[in-house]
Amino acid sequence: MTESAWKLHRKRVDGLARTLTDSDGPVRLKKRTSNLFRPRADGERTELDVTSLNNVIEIDARAGVAEVEGMTTYVDLVDATLPYGLAPVIVPELKSITVGGAMTGLGIESSAFRYGLVHHTAHEIDVLAADGRVLTCSPEQRPELFFGFPNSYGSLGYTTRVRVGLIPVTPYVRLEHSRFSDPEQLFAAIDEECRNPGCAYLDGVYFSPGEFVLTRAHFVDSLPAGTSSSDYTWMQQYWKSLRQKDTDYLTIHDYLWRWDTDWFWCSKNVGAHLKLVRLLLGRRRLSSVTYQKIMRASHHWPLYLLSRLRPATESVIQDVDIPIANVAAFLAEFEAEIGIRPVWICPFVVPDGRFSLFELRTDTPYINFGFWDLVRSSEPDGYYNKRVEDLVAKLGGKKSLYSRSTYDKMTFWSEYDRDTYESLKRECDPDGRFPGLYEKAVKQG
Repeated sequence: MTESAWKLHRKRVDGLARTLTDSDGPVRLKKRTSNLFRPRADGERTELDVTSLNNVIEIDARAGVAEVEGMTTYVDLVDATLPYGLAPVIVPELKSITVGGAMTGLGIESSAFRYGLVHHTAHEIDVLAADGRVLTCSPEQRPELFFGFPNSYGSLGYTTRVRVGLIPVTPYVRLEHSRFSDPEQLFAAIDEECRNPGCAYLDGVYFSPGEFVLTRAHFVDSLPAGTSSSDYTWMQQYWKSLRQKDTDYLTIHDYLWRWDTDWFWCSKNVGAHLKLVRLLLGRRRLSSVTYQKIMRASHHWPLYLLSRLRPATESVIQDVDIPIANVAAFLAEFEAEIGIRPVWICPFVVPDGRFSLFELRTDTPYINFGFWDLVRSSEPDGYYNKRVEDLVAKLGGKKSLYSRSTYDKMTFWSEYDRDTYESLKRECDPDGRFPGLYEKAVKQG
């Protein structure tokens, strides 16, 4: 990377800043990808076109950092870092997730049991405020904004640059799949790995009561003689292999994107689990980007009309974080009341508790449970999502805000630190050009 990359970056950011200073009133982003699972409100707004802000500016392999623009997808960042034998400390599981999105939202993956969430691994960020200022923040510079930005979902400003932490990786990983029938034994094993890591990556799946798989991934430089790496990018499905194999080998690239081909297991909702459909779609179209396009199209005619002919359902697409002492209780009640399966299990630690809008304890590992499906329902719409929120609160957890929320305003702000948020809102967006966090997360702003 050269000085010209920085010049081009500053030129792009200056153009966005001018768009803000030359306009007034509400603002919204124009972008190619989105991992929000809640509708966006319509209305007259200045459109801030950030699609060109998608470049890796510089990689400092010696320092173990990358300077990255906010709309850069993780697939592009990984492609830029792997030739150096490096990868982002946390690589969120879908190729379409952007670096800025993972900072203003919450990014997680299977190295989180060692390092925490995405925002725990960032060194510095630039935030474009509503008046066109670019606010550089870090633990030392504007720390209130640095620690208050994660979980703000674009309501304080937009990420134009992130200094991302990198770790050394090897060409391959060896996967060990351990099976458990007792959830207490499973979570005890996870707790031990979090406190005394023995592998590089760790996650698991709950398939049904009495059927859990915990996957430990280890770095390896080469494959054993006579062994080839598995390929889950087309006809084979990674999630099914967890029940079929005890050990497996993947390239580091394919490991980082092992969930993307099938959007975990949600590809079945569009028929992409069928061999003929997979054959016709081809390797390139089997991805989270394709499934997002289908999902967005499904809200419109004629797919929307067809969905009205199905039995009444409620979409329950959520990620929740529960302290490890309470996770067995959560899973038992979740199974009894909601019953979605499979469920992703991703443990993480909290190395720094200063992040005010998503405050977590530092004295315990957490388990992130990810569940994404439709629930047959005769209840009022929103019933099951509210039950999830109530269960999370009861067990001392936190819920991500990328998907549907049903909180009343008082309950919401008891979870997400209203005083700190409003102080930052006055600093970054005093005229309310960006939607407020409650309005955006709950009222679909």
